[in-house]
Amino acid sequence: MEIFKFVIPFALALLLRFEFGLPETRPNPTRALLRVLPIIVLIAAVQERHRGNEFSLLLSAGLSFSAAGDLCLLFKHQYVIIGIICFSIAYCFYALAFKLKNDNFLLACLACFIVIVIYHFMTPKLRGLRGPAAIIYITTALLMTWRAMAWYRKTRKYNCLAAVVGSVVLVVSETVLSKHIFQFPFNQIEVIDRYPYYLGQLLIALSALP
Repeated sequence: MEIFKFVIPFALALLLRFEFGLPETRPNPTRALLRVLPIIVLIAAVQERHRGNEFSLLLSAGLSFSAAGDLCLLFKHQYVIIGIICFSIAYCFYALAFKLKNDNFLLACLACFIVIVIYHFMTPKLRGLRGPAAIIYITTALLMTWRAMAWYRKTRKYNCLAAVVGSVVLVVSETVLSKHIFQFPFNQIEVIDRYPYYLGQLLIALSALP
């Protein structure tokens, strides 16, 4: 099955990432590479499946900016705003991949409600540039989630459903991480947040399957 071409290499990369890429208290090039290795594997799988068509290029661009944002979060205080912007750009590419032609007002309202609740939970006391960055982030997350839901509603295919679930998981994961960075740290953040983050990216990449 084609799904194993995604899942098996991804699982091996994830194993390497958590076996040799921790702890991250003192980032170095090796840990940085291991942190984004699962995403690199997903990019390769998407490109191998679609061989450079528009969908694969948009999806790969989104994965690439997600990896860049993830790298920025290694240096939380120095590059956190750049990281948020990278994730926002990634969400825009995902939304473009999920198509912008199939409008649905009710789905937009539902997505808006979900993301506003998450935004309220995530950013009650942000100051300075973090506030506008959070607004940009939440707007692009809304766009991505809405387009994934509209895409699935039109096609009713399993790969589109994977995009919907992946989008929601990704937004929840980044919300937890934002709480950890901006307000109060969680114990075992790598387990609480990173596994859902990689799961969300995997599900979005699986939307490349027929």
